[in-house]
Amino acid sequence: MTPVRYLSGLVFGITLSAVAMGGAWLLPMGAAGVPVALAAPAPSASADAGIQEPKVPAEVMVLHATNTGGGIDPRIGPLPQLRKPPFSAYDTYKLIARNAITLTPSRPDSTTLPNKRVLRTSLSAVLPNDRYRISTSISQPARDAGAHSFLPLLEVTAKSGETFFVAGQSYQGGILVVGIRVGK
Repeated sequence: MTPVRYLSGLVFGITLSAVAMGGAWLLPMGAAGVPVALAAPAPSASADAGIQEPKVPAEVMVLHATNTGGGIDPRIGPLPQLRKPPFSAYDTYKLIARNAITLTPSRPDSTTLPNKRVLRTSLSAVLPNDRYRISTSISQPARDAGAHSFLPLLEVTAKSGETFFVAGQSYQGGILVVGIRVGK
C-alpha cells in the first residue's frame, strides 16, 4: 500500500493542497491547465518541519457473537446497535479485546484478530463537523487455499465518538464483530 501524505499551505496568496503518493507530490492544475507534479521523494513526517500529520485517537473492540443465551458482556458498554438488526440475530456478545490506537494517513494500524487475520485501519481524511474518513481491511496473514482476503477495502465516514462495525467472519460457533470508534 502506497503511503498517502497531505500538505496544505499559502503560496503567493493562493491556498494550495497537495497529496504525496509514493515519490511525487501531486498538486492542483498549473497556470497552463497542466497538472503540476514535483518528482521528489515524499519526505518523512519528521523531515517535514512545520507540517503536522493529523493524528486521531480511536478504539478497536473485538466481540464474539453467538446464540448461547449469555446476553451482552457488561464490559462492552452501551452499544444499542447490538440490540437492533442485523446484530440482534445474535443473543450473546462477549468482549475479546479492546485496544486504543492512533490513526494517521501514513501509518495504518494493524490488529491481529483471534482468527489470525489482520485488521488494518487508517485515517484517509479529516472532514468538517467532527467527521473522519476511515479505511479498513481484513486479510489473512498467508495466502492459503486460494483465499487472498476477507475484506479488501472498506471506506467509512464516521462521526467522532460513534462506533461503526465490520462483522461476519466465522469464529468458534459464531462470528467476530469488530467495532471501531474514532475520535472523542
